[in-house]
Amino acid sequence: MDLQGKTILTTRAAAQSSGLRDGLTALRAKVVECPTIEIAPPEDWAPVDRAIENLKSYNWVLFTSANAVERFMKRVSAAGAKCSPAIAAVGPATAQRLAQWNLTASIVPQDFRAEGLLEAFPADLKGVRILLPRAEKARELLPEDFRKRGATVEIVAVYRTVKAAGGGDLRQILSEQRVDCVVFTSESTIRYLAESVDGDLSCLREIPVAVIGPITRQAAEAYGLHPSIEPHKATIPDLVEAIRHGLTSV
Repeated sequence: MDLQGKTILTTRAAAQSSGLRDGLTALRAKVVECPTIEIAPPEDWAPVDRAIENLKSYNWVLFTSANAVERFMKRVSAAGAKCSPAIAAVGPATAQRLAQWNLTASIVPQDFRAEGLLEAFPADLKGVRILLPRAEKARELLPEDFRKRGATVEIVAVYRTVKAAGGGDLRQILSEQRVDCVVFTSESTIRYLAESVDGDLSCLREIPVAVIGPITRQAAEAYGLHPSIEPHKATIPDLVEAIRHGLTSV
């Protein structure tokens, strides 16, 4: 069954919502976009540029998002450099973005999150140098664990997730139409949506909530929400399918 007659509220950054929007509209859902975040450049590119100058000194470059790939590789390309170390990607979407830069990830774990990357690396990383281009604010699980194993880990911020300017008005949207599902693809989408309603997301408690993975689910639960839709794999196509199944099987 498709999603005809269903209205789905998405909160992803407007510039990155096309895959989710297109997947849902292909199933004939009505998609209402209420972007809560925007992707901004780091305030200072100097640490990134220094890392690029010394790329050959690293054994591994780890990417935990497609955003990190795109922003780091644009900087690498502008510098006329090459990403020569071995590469690990957190999941298939990140690996696909690498492929667009003619790069291949040597490691893509089955568990598409930091924990999966940790399992894919050996326990002894003494002497190993790792570069981690990522968001300005992110979980410290990866660098902390790798350092405990003896690795040297350098973190460089290649983008920031900031609150969207002029995002949709959640209360107004809910007052004007029935919403059958609200979709969250990151912890920050939840946090900034909550900020827009003074931290009170109780208006969503009667609406099915879809999340892309366990980290996002935990963030939703912290705001009193109870996600009922979560894909087995943290990818947009799997999320779309989980929404279809979740909304048509009830």
